[in-house]
Amino acid sequence: MDSHAHGLWFIAVTIFIAFLLSISPLSPDLAWARPDWVLLILMYWLLALPERVGVFICWLSGIVLDILQGVVIGQNAFAFAVIAYIIQVSYQRLRMFSLRKQASFVFLLELFHILVEQWAQNINGVAQTHWLVFLPALTTAAFWFVVRPVVAWFQRVLVVF
Repeated sequence: MDSHAHGLWFIAVTIFIAFLLSISPLSPDLAWARPDWVLLILMYWLLALPERVGVFICWLSGIVLDILQGVVIGQNAFAFAVIAYIIQVSYQRLRMFSLRKQASFVFLLELFHILVEQWAQNINGVAQTHWLVFLPALTTAAFWFVVRPVVAWFQRVLVVF
């Protein structure tokens, strides 16, 4: 197997694991704080390999996540595509940011994602009105400090891109 196909396989596995983490059952109290695993992994790959993971992969991942979560079709897809575009336009600058600045950027993008979700659900009359809907922005940004170095380590050890 050539390194290109091996690298794409590794990207697909990390996204699959993110899907599993996104739908794994949690207690009702912890469910409010669930980080957006798919967005974290997509953001990592958008920064690490923007030529392989782009707007289309993010849009497709969003559609799959919509189906898995049973939410309005397109809400995650739209948000992920917009976030992918923002990152692709500025990935060279974002790569130079410290881990803390990147986590702040992750926080803002996850906040955008939450607002898009709330907007789509509000249109359908099922929006959450509790302030805890914004908690995943904090947990997603916090997990960036773990996800980025861990996936980067596995990428260096397991895959030669």
